Formats: sequence, C-alpha cells, structure tokens
Amino acid sequence: MGVRYLQDDEYLLRKQRIAGNEHVDKEILSELYQAHANKKLPIIPFAMYVWIYHLGEVRYDTAKIHDKIEKIKQKYAAKKAKHAGKEKKIDRITRNEEKKLENKQRTLTEGNILMRWGEPVSVYNEDLIEATRQQMLQYLQNKGYFNGSVEYKTVIRNKRAYVTYYIEEDKPHIIDTVRFFTTNAEIRKIIEQNWHDSKLIIGENYDQDNLVAERERVEKLLKNNGYYDFSRQYIVFDVITDIRPYGVEINMVINDPVKRGYHKRFMIDSVNFITDAGTEYEGAQRSYLTYNGITYQFYNKRFSKKVLDQRVFIYPGTYYSLSKTLNTQRQLAYLDNFKFININYDTTGGRFISNIFTSPLKKYQMTNEVGLNVTQGYPGPFYHMSLKDRNVFGGLENLEINGFFGFEGVASATTADVYSSVEAGGKLALIFPQFVFPFSAQYKRKVGIYNPNTIVRASFNYTQRPEYQRSNFTGAFGYSWQHERRKAYNVTLSEVSLINSNTDPAFDELLKELDSLGNPLIKSFEPSFVTAINFSVLYNFNPNDLYGNKSSLLKLFVESGGTIFNIIDPKGFRENRADTVQFFKYLKFNTDFRRHITTGKHSGIATRFNFGLAYPYGNNKTLPYEKFFFAGGSNSVRAWPPRRLGPGSLPPRKNQNPEQDGMFDYSVEKPGEILLEANAEFRSKLIGFIDWAFFVDAGNVWKFYENPEFPGADFRFNRFYKEIAIGMGLGIRLNFSFLVIRFDYGVKMYDPARPEGERWIGDNLSLTNWRGEPGQALWNIAIGYPF
Repeated sequence: MGVRYLQDDEYLLRKQRIAGNEHVDKEILSELYQAHANKKLPIIPFAMYVWIYHLGEVRYDTAKIHDKIEKIKQKYAAKKAKHAGKEKKIDRITRNEEKKLENKQRTLTEGNILMRWGEPVSVYNEDLIEATRQQMLQYLQNKGYFNGSVEYKTVIRNKRAYVTYYIEEDKPHIIDTVRFFTTNAEIRKIIEQNWHDSKLIIGENYDQDNLVAERERVEKLLKNNGYYDFSRQYIVFDVITDIRPYGVEINMVINDPVKRGYHKRFMIDSVNFITDAGTEYEGAQRSYLTYNGITYQFYNKRFSKKVLDQRVFIYPGTYYSLSKTLNTQRQLAYLDNFKFININYDTTGGRFISNIFTSPLKKYQMTNEVGLNVTQGYPGPFYHMSLKDRNVFGGLENLEINGFFGFEGVASATTADVYSSVEAGGKLALIFPQFVFPFSAQYKRKVGIYNPNTIVRASFNYTQRPEYQRSNFTGAFGYSWQHERRKAYNVTLSEVSLINSNTDPAFDELLKELDSLGNPLIKSFEPSFVTAINFSVLYNFNPNDLYGNKSSLLKLFVESGGTIFNIIDPKGFRENRADTVQFFKYLKFNTDFRRHITTGKHSGIATRFNFGLAYPYGNNKTLPYEKFFFAGGSNSVRAWPPRRLGPGSLPPRKNQNPEQDGMFDYSVEKPGEILLEANAEFRSKLIGFIDWAFFVDAGNVWKFYENPEFPGADFRFNRFYKEIAIGMGLGIRLNFSFLVIRFDYGVKMYDPARPEGERWIGDNLSLTNWRGEPGQALWNIAIGYPF
C-alpha cells in the first residue's frame, strides 16, 4: 500500500476521518483536507496510482529532458535557416517547435505521463494536518459557530498514520438585527423596495456565505437601476457578536466614492447599433437609420430593423441596466447571424451613450461529418451533411438543410444472420426569429426576451433492410421559446406523417404470426397517415452549473395524435382505395428526470428516472410504430439488447440452442405503451483520459390492454413491481473532452421473462465467471454518456 516507497522517518497517511459534528456537513469538512490519502480502486489490494507514479519516477531524468530541449532548439534552428525568407514555411516550423517544447516543459514541471497518471505516495505531514484543523475551525466560524473548536489526534500503526478530527460545534449564533446605512436617498429607496429578496434573514443562523450573496445581490440590484459604475467594494458589513449571547447584529454600510463623493445614476442619452462592425468598404460611408429611438449604422441594409428591435432592450431615456445589457447580447447571439456581439458605454463629454457592435456571420455555412454508428453491437459508417443559409428573406430567418446516409449492422428478424441496413434521409427547416402570428409590434418586443422562434420543417427518412423498405415523410409547424435560460418550450401545432412500407414474404409471415399473438407490429408496416400536436418543456435547475456539485434536468413531453379524427371521420379517406390506410388516435406523455451529484474532484453519481404512457384509443387500439416505447440498449437497460426488453413478464421465443446462444431469442423488437425506467451510475477517473463506471439499470415496458395470447404483457399494479428487469455492470470510457467513447459491460441480474421464483439469476456470476450463463452478459459500445 505504498509503505515500501517511504523513508525510515516517514509515515503513510492512510486515513482521515471526522467525528463529533452534528449540524455541519461532513462532506464539506472533508473537502478542507490539506493532505489526502492515496486513492484506491475497488477489489485491487494495492495503491495502483502510487505504483504507476513510481514506475514513471524511476524513469524520470531532468538532465535528459534538458538535453532533449536543446536538441529540439538546434534542430528547428537549422530548419529555419534552411528555409530563410519563406515566411509561411518558417511560421509552420515555429508552431511545431513550440508544440514540442511545450510538451517537454510540461514533463519538467509535472513529470512524465506515468507520473501524471499516477500520484506520489501520501506522506504524513504534521504541518498540513494543522493547516486542515485551522481551515475547519475557520469554516465553523463562517457558519456561525463562533465558540466552536477543532482538535485532532494521530495514531501510528505499522508505518501508517490514521488521523481523526474532533469537532465541537457549540450553539450557532443567530441573526437578530439587520440594518443598512447609506447617504443616498434613491439607493435607500431601491434597497427598501427589494428588501424581501435579502439574503440576511432575522432568525436564521449566521453564515458568511450569505453576506457574500447579499453583497452580490445589492450590487446587481443597483447596476440594474442605473448605477453603472457601482461596485461591491462600496458595500461593507459590520458584524457584532458581543451584545447578546449567541446573537448577531449585522450592519450593512454603502460607502460613497471618494473622488465624486456620491453614486451617480446614469440615464442613456442615445443608442447606436453598428450591424457590420469590423468590415470596411473602400470609399464607402455607413448609412444611418433611426428606428424606435435606436440609430442603426451599416454599409448594406441586410437586416430587418423591426426584428432586431425585438431583441434589443436598451433605449434612450431609460436608466442603465446590467441585466438588459446582457439580455440584449444574449438574444442577439441566439439569432445565429452574428459572430460577435459587443456592447459598451461611452461616458465622455458628460453624455452616456450605448454602442452595440455586431459582425455578421457568413451567409452560407456547410458542415460535413463522417463517423461510425454502433447498433446492436455491429458498427456501420455514416455521412452527415448540413447547409445553413442565414438571413434568407432579410428578417434574420435561417434555412437549414440536412442530409444523412449510413449503414448499420442489424440482426435479421427472420434468420440468425447479420445484415447491413441502409438509413438515408434529409430535413429542411425554416426558422423565423419571432412568432409568425398577427401580434402587435409592442407585443413582439415584449416577448423578444424569450427568444421566440417559428419553425416550419419537412423531413424524409428511408430505411432499407432485407425484410422491408420503409419511407416516412413528415411536415410540421410550431413555435419555440425560452425563459431565463432555465426553461425551454416547444409546441408543435401540426405534425403530419405519411408512412409507407414494402415487406418481403418471409417477414410478412413473421408479422402475421406476431399479430396472432397480440403484437401489433404488422399495422405499422401498412400505409399510415399520422397527425399529431405536441408540447415539450426542458427545465434546467442549474443553468449556470450543469455539471456542478448538484445539477438536475427535467424533460416533459405531451402529445395528442389523430386529434383531428375526433372531428373528421377518417372513413372518407379510405373510400375508393384498394389498400388499407391506418389512422391512429392516441395520447402520449413522457417525463425524464436526471440528476448529477459530484462526490469528488474526478467522480460523481448520475441518476435518471424515465416514465412514459402512450394510450391508443382509436379503432385499431394501437400506435404508430415510431410512437411506442422501448427498453434495452446502450442508453437504457444495458444488460438487454436494444429495444428487446419486455413487455412485462412475457417471455421471448426460446432459442433452439440455449446452451450456446442463451435461453431467449431476442431478434424481435418489443414495443410497449407504458415505460418505467431508472438508472444509477457512479463515474470516476481511472487513469489519464480513461474513466470507469459502475452502473445499475432497472426498467421494462408494458401494454395497456390485456390479451390472452399475450399473458403478462399488460400492466397490473399487483405485479408490475415483480416485472422490473434489473441489470448491472462496469464501463470503461475514453474521455477526450470533445468526445466520449463508451464501453459498457452489462449483466442481467433479475429477468422478469422467467417463471416466478427463477427470475433472480445473479447467482450465476462469480469472480471466475463474469459472463454468467449464455446470453446473460452483453457488451455495449456507444458515443457519449447514456444520460
């Protein structure tokens, strides 16, 4: 455990713990450790990171590194001399030299790659333990425990040091009086009107973090009310603790600036908006146009001033506001027509002038992407192309055209073979940066802060497999908007899909067999006309700190399909037609909640809860196939193949050779109308860019309607909890910051498809048999995190 690397007079810091605390969070106190014990990995009985560091240390020679640095300088100096006079060539040589020298300098300061991947042995240091004690004591006082104390005790056993910190909190001090003082009557009025938002609340424990938050609140409040040059340095707190036992009096004082002697409130005199900053036309002068009090300057009149005015919240005759300035900058950026937006204020000459500078992006932008998809464990290449045409009609509208083509390796539904599936399609979307509706100009300016968009889109998807060819054309019209970066809304007022399929005879027979058993897959391969309206909300509980100590995300989705057929009888569409067109009526709801909790510098716990209902109420009592829920796969319950779990406790078809292929045949997808899924995953850094994870997945899908030919597939409250599949496993992630490649090894622990009493199959696993029985374990390869 690292003891072998110690000197005779050194001890290994083996463990630190905290005792005696009742109200102060132990996790927060542990973050104050100035020395840390060496990290350990589960199961591995030795300090792997110390061992890796030592491997690098014995090979670390600073003299050799300095020698390599000199050789690099000499090598590139000779190259520069050889290409003297060729500026571009020399620039490229210089960049290569700087890159190599940077790598060597990093090795000098941080050690070689093995030393960076590992960590030095943690030697017990009395000074660092004392520093930790003082940090904990300071933290107690910051939290109002002014009479608290911290002591520590170190026990040495077998060259290992065990440290315990003993916390004595005593009673916390309570805020009983809050006052504020200022000589400025306007500032006093503003603070009094907003005192209900104060972070200093009488009756609560004293907490220095609340003083910091109050200082930030008052600064932002005054900056949003005209005090352009106000700073938090003018706010001083006087904390008095010796008037009453365990009582605290807080006096907030707003000092005046020394030079001016008072805080000035700035009112905007004029607003200039330069729409093409950074561009020059020889001999040309910018034109001027005033709209709603804002002076626009430009060489070419490219952008609609009415639309720009909806995204600007700074006007002459109004007081300066920091929030309106930032919102203007943010909303202009959302237009995706400017590569930079800069807003400054000119105070020279006794005037207060706002200048908005924007530089337009290129009108056309094309991107290409080539990659590899992994579906059901089989890889396949793909190609994506996108073209964006900005400011199509002069009103800052954007036209987006996307196309894709790819191959995927998929298991056949009728044989044991693996085939290449062709996926192709395209999408066209026209985005208007406002609500296209006869609203007044005043209303459009009012809602401009919510980033309103109107979206008209059309898409075509084509799939070719040995069993079938399937095409889907969809058209949609809807709106989207945002609220304070926390909430994003989308409403699709109309979505129409036309679906057509051609199937081969063998697959037809399989569909008929499944239909006789209650699986409605056959209806989704008949010509279909699907209409829907839907609404979705994305709520981010921590918009400024998505991957902070605690972050949460909630997605809600509601859809009504075939609503128009409650008014219009679809029978009229079928008259004089030889084929059968399917019409669907359904209601769908889905909620997806995700939470991430940081547990260490390089570790965290991610959780997800996913629940969905899709209720078909049409004559055919089924859903369009694309609207079903599925469970299983790399982003779901990872111990089951993609879309092959469930429904309920209904067992799949048996394999002919279970000893080799496993008990069940998972070649057929398992659609469901009710989804219940929960996932938990511990993620941590392993070494370098390699992370590891331990995960537990649980879930299943069910049917709404009972079918005697489909026993156990329907949802029942008295047994659904017995039908929740459980899988667990380990994962390796290659984290390149811009890309995460994920390898997850999932193992079935509880299989609801088996008879009751035989569903727990975790006993098949052992240290020598990680795969369990045939078909119990499954590898998942994917891009990005599962949630």
